[in-house]
Amino acid sequence: MSIAFISVLLVPSLNSLLQSEENKSIRKNKLSIVGLFKDHSDIFAIYIFLFLGVFFAYALYALFLPAVAVKYIFSSQLELAGLAGGAVLHGEFITILANNIIILIACFLLSLVYGAGSILFLTWNASAWGVIFGFLARQSAASQNPLVSFGVFIIPLLPHLITEASSYLSAAIVGGVVSKAALREKLFSKKFNHIITDGLLLLIFALFLVIIAGFLEVYVFSVL
Repeated sequence: MSIAFISVLLVPSLNSLLQSEENKSIRKNKLSIVGLFKDHSDIFAIYIFLFLGVFFAYALYALFLPAVAVKYIFSSQLELAGLAGGAVLHGEFITILANNIIILIACFLLSLVYGAGSILFLTWNASAWGVIFGFLARQSAASQNPLVSFGVFIIPLLPHLITEASSYLSAAIVGGVVSKAALREKLFSKKFNHIITDGLLLLIFALFLVIIAGFLEVYVFSVL
């Protein structure tokens, strides 16, 4: 329920931000990933800090609330990792990659249909990761400070988390900006084509990040 409230409160602001992003002037420099991120740095920063805020808020809940309360309140999130009586999810590279690509496409389509429509999906993922990693760090803390344990636990996983989260955020931003462009711009106009080109490049980059994240999850961090 908290995820729904957070999402409902965020959607109007994010839709306004996506609209202003779509209004930005046409790029004058050569098309590149670096230039693309510079052109849209504001919206990327907002989505990243939003994701991190939800992630760390739920991680702190999992670290400091009584264990019984955590298992009851966040049972849905914990079930994803098999920590609340559900089945533990294992899979080969292709299976995990396919699942991550489905999430990527869902983020894009939800934003395409309704601007910031993917925010519920992104907020849910951030809360699930926060609860799971906070709970696991708490279990491994023993007599250690929970915050120190969380830091030690999360730092080795940051490359995977950043890579996968960035792919979903990129897809959500592309869908939102293209959605606004389709409503406000003339089809095949110079500005419309510019926005579609940016979006296509970002989607390809997001897909590349998903592949890297799947590789890290299966072949690197599965042995930690």
